[in-house]
Parts: sequence; structure tokens; C-alpha cells
Amino acid sequence: MYSGGMDSTAMLVKLLAQTSEELRVHHIRMQNREERDAAEQEAVEKIIAWCRGRYRPFRYSESGLDFRELQAIPIDYLSIAFAACQVAIDTPGCTQVAVGSLSRDTDIANRSARQRRVFDVLYECYRYRKLGEPEVRWIYPVYDCSKADIAALVPQEILPLTWSCRRPVTVAGGYRACGTCKACLARQTIRP
Repeated sequence: MYSGGMDSTAMLVKLLAQTSEELRVHHIRMQNREERDAAEQEAVEKIIAWCRGRYRPFRYSESGLDFRELQAIPIDYLSIAFAACQVAIDTPGCTQVAVGSLSRDTDIANRSARQRRVFDVLYECYRYRKLGEPEVRWIYPVYDCSKADIAALVPQEILPLTWSCRRPVTVAGGYRACGTCKACLARQTIRP
């Protein structure tokens, strides 16, 4: 599952460079009242194009979830579990789902367990309807990395293309990071 952020870009680069398994990269255009989807989409398109030119072939797909009419911001990690299940079903022979979660992420152990439970329940429904893989494991290729480790894994040519901000500010010709959200503050810790 790919967002266009630093963590998922480090995961993508690591999987492309250090594994030989067939890889399907999937991005969810997650629209909500934070309005970060356009900035993320721009980052994703540029990074995917860059990776296609420098690494082994991989399959790329996208889906979208539109929550803009809701006042509350949906729980992203559960939406990711829903989409991951659909992608696993759509990918014959899929036995793993990779996400760019870090151990330092807030409440990651419980969040990851809840995410896998949602996925497992959905995938179990699929197995009842049609023979699916007996087990689909969730893997966390950059789990033990610090933000500095993440920044070192991402090639310097594409590091500036990654998007982390949760509340982008629209400016002429694009977007700039707000500089105050949790993701921006975490990213500021790795700048020289």
C-alpha cells in the first residue's frame, strides 16, 4: 500500500531494490476534509514514474475513497485495510500486504492489530465465496527505521517529491506543507 509519503516511499524502494517477488503497488486517493489528496496524488505520480525508470517492473493501481462530506476525518488505517483486502483479492497469488508503518508511530502495535483484524474478516468473506490464498501476511519492511533511516533509504532525487503533510496549503502552482501538523513536525527532525 503506497501513499507517496517518506515512509511508504522508503518501503517501495526497499522492496524494489532488495526483493525479486512480483510487486503490486497500490495507492488510495483518500479524500477528506483535510484536502491532502491532490498533493499526495501529485507526489505519487512523480515518484512512481521515477521508480519505473530506475527499478525492475512492477504493477501499479489506484482506488479512491471519498469522505469529503463527513465532518469527522475517517480512520485512515482501517480504510487502508479495506482497500488492501480488495487489492489482495484482485491480485492472484497475493500472499503479503506491505505497509510503511514505523514502530515510533502512535499506538502502532494496537493499530496494526486492528488493521489486520479488519483485513482478516473481509478476506475470510472472500474465501467463503471463492478459493483465496490460505493466508495473507502483513509485512512492515521499514518498521524498525527512524525518520533519519527513512530519509537515508529514499534516493535523494525523490526525497523532496515525497508528501507528508496532513493539511497542505494551496499556493500558486501547487501546495506547500503547513509545517505544524504531526507529519510535518516529524519530517522536520530529519532536515540538516
